[in-house]
Amino acid sequence: MMFVNIHGIWSAAGRQLRRPEGVLGQWIGRIMTIVNRQPYKLAIKALDVDASHRVLELGFGAGHSLPALCRLAQKGKVFAVDHSEAMLAMARRENRKYIISGQLELHAQRFSPLKFEDNSFDRILLVNVIYFFDHAGHDVAECHRVLRLGGRIAIYATDKETMRRWPFCEDGTHRIFGSAEAVEMLVGAGFQKSDIGVEQVVLPLGIRGFVLTAVKH
Repeated sequence: MMFVNIHGIWSAAGRQLRRPEGVLGQWIGRIMTIVNRQPYKLAIKALDVDASHRVLELGFGAGHSLPALCRLAQKGKVFAVDHSEAMLAMARRENRKYIISGQLELHAQRFSPLKFEDNSFDRILLVNVIYFFDHAGHDVAECHRVLRLGGRIAIYATDKETMRRWPFCEDGTHRIFGSAEAVEMLVGAGFQKSDIGVEQVVLPLGIRGFVLTAVKH
């Protein structure tokens, strides 16, 4: 009788979510595009993008959020960074016209250090990505560094009470957060607690999450 290592399958899924690779990674990207539709709507609304803004997204996945950002920042520019070369290839195909026009610039690299100058961006977007930030706080500190004074960051994350039910969310691949822990992460990066807003949300299938916004002063 063949033995199926269920735990190994879930661990592999968690690693692919952290950094999609190969054909399986491309399928993961397509699935996450569907799963992330409502979180993106909430986070982009909270981001409050102006036409002239320079916008940065970290963890863009297959890149389906990027056209909306480009339309909102039509006189500015959108930059996007992801760990995965597979996602970079997918996003390039999805957003070819924005790249050719010079309105969108994509990069495959780690989140720290970011290859941007201090105070480079008016807005930063993070959707279902803080689970993959480093424990030492370098990734979130880079967000604070490259955000301009008066700039805003918007974060969507699924709450830890929901994520504990998902077998692919292991310590080796995911950090899980409640809104209070996410707020403390931002405070540790240099944001003031009084400048952070929290909105609790409930998505289909009983998924609980939150949207954080923070302004740099």
